[in-house]
Amino acid sequence: MKIVLLGLESSGKTTLLKGLLQEKFPAQGSNVKGSTSTILEVNENQTRYMDTPGIRIGSELVSSEYTRKKIKSANQYWFVVRGTHFKEEMEALSEVFHFGDKPIAVIVSFEDKMDQESLIQLRDFREKNKFPLFIVDTRRVDSRDGDKIRELARPVTLAESIELNNLRIKGIKEFKTLYQMKGLGPYVALLTLLVIYSLPIFLAYQFSKRVESIIESTILNSLVRWSRGAPETLQTVLFGDFGLLTLGIYSFIWAFPVVILFGLALAITEESGLKDHITDVLDPLMRKFGLTGQDLVPIINGFGCNVVAIQSSRSCNICTRKNCISVISFGSACSYQLGASLSVFGASGHIRLIFPYIFILIIISLIHGEIWNEKTIVPLFKKRETFLQWPSGQTLSYRLKPIIIQFLVQAMPIFLIICLVASLFDFLGWMDILKRLVAPLLVVIGLSADIAPAFVASLFRKDGILLLNEGNGIMADQLAVGELFIAVFLCSTFTACLVTLVKIMRELSFKEALLLAGKQMITSILSVILFSIILSLYN
Repeated sequence: MKIVLLGLESSGKTTLLKGLLQEKFPAQGSNVKGSTSTILEVNENQTRYMDTPGIRIGSELVSSEYTRKKIKSANQYWFVVRGTHFKEEMEALSEVFHFGDKPIAVIVSFEDKMDQESLIQLRDFREKNKFPLFIVDTRRVDSRDGDKIRELARPVTLAESIELNNLRIKGIKEFKTLYQMKGLGPYVALLTLLVIYSLPIFLAYQFSKRVESIIESTILNSLVRWSRGAPETLQTVLFGDFGLLTLGIYSFIWAFPVVILFGLALAITEESGLKDHITDVLDPLMRKFGLTGQDLVPIINGFGCNVVAIQSSRSCNICTRKNCISVISFGSACSYQLGASLSVFGASGHIRLIFPYIFILIIISLIHGEIWNEKTIVPLFKKRETFLQWPSGQTLSYRLKPIIIQFLVQAMPIFLIICLVASLFDFLGWMDILKRLVAPLLVVIGLSADIAPAFVASLFRKDGILLLNEGNGIMADQLAVGELFIAVFLCSTFTACLVTLVKIMRELSFKEALLLAGKQMITSILSVILFSIILSLYN
């Protein structure tokens, strides 16, 4: 049997499915608006569940047409609607799907947030018509609830669906947060974003700085002394300027804490509903840059991983998606990029550069998106008025697990390969050739050719910026403050990393990916030239 879950964004489909399947659920998904950007299919016994991207009232999403085609083969439709917004969501679903086509079940989520009068009306209607309606708190369901829903699902008549839609359901309990206070809301949202990104960076720096000194004074120094009699090739590969241990250790010590803490911060904001409130209240600001508040979701996700963010841009409106992807590619500094930048600024003794770096990165990325944006009418954004709630420890650990696995299994090995290649280039003398090839571009924008290895490596992966820590941070320490900032900014923004570019090609097209990359290079170079001019005026 094939069962498809349908509903608006943030209705609780993914959370419901996770509860029904318990530990068998794949390590992804959350209850943040628009988080499900693809159709996720999961098997349990003889049942295949299909979790679909959320529908948005009044907007055609990139994922909508694909969803309609994919679900035709389903045996049952399970409509998931928020009890707090029951009437408007039922009406929206009735316009898109015909309830009489398949056996259905209506699952009303957010039971704990509904007023008593509405609960009584829904229960009376269910008992009177023997209607397949289930009122639940999706965070507390289990497989037994799934068996019951599957067993009682049935076709409904037009008269029943009309009567259901005509119920006078108030639904929502009165609530108000700081985000909804007129005039104050945008400032609270911006302050929340500042805390989300500043706190992980501060904590990661404090941790990594202490761990680095311990590792260097104990393990690394001992290994260097032990290797003095080893062949020159081995010494270069392990302990040279780009060595697997001398430079590779920077990646783990500095990037890993950022990855974990940023992943935790994003999970908290998503699972608590904070991100929904932020996107609701910042919609007017985002519209000034050709985006909607909803487009802010994948942009924020990009600070965890650009590839995941670009995939989640399927929840964007068709007319704003390219602009959203362009902003992600340019300015959403993934956790690996932030960890590398933090390490370089820390090694040079200028750790405070991380704050203007992030601020300028975000501002220029929005300007970049607006400059290159194809002028279209930005659709109206329907606020979701999501409730704030405490995220559970189980859910947070569940979301962090794939982040840790991805870092250890994918990100770290790739960076070690970059270190290995750079070490061999250094040993064979090819690093000087590489510097001469890239030097003309760097000289034009006032940078040293010594930055070339990090610049080239960053085209493949953004944590290639760590090559600026050549010689245990000696090179970064020797660069002037302004040159160091410009070097990190150039490596960050000249183009998206190779993996991100491939993802853009798959999501859009080869031509569109090249166009986006070309525009990004122009903006990056012009920005760096502007920075150089400004610095020269102050020197």
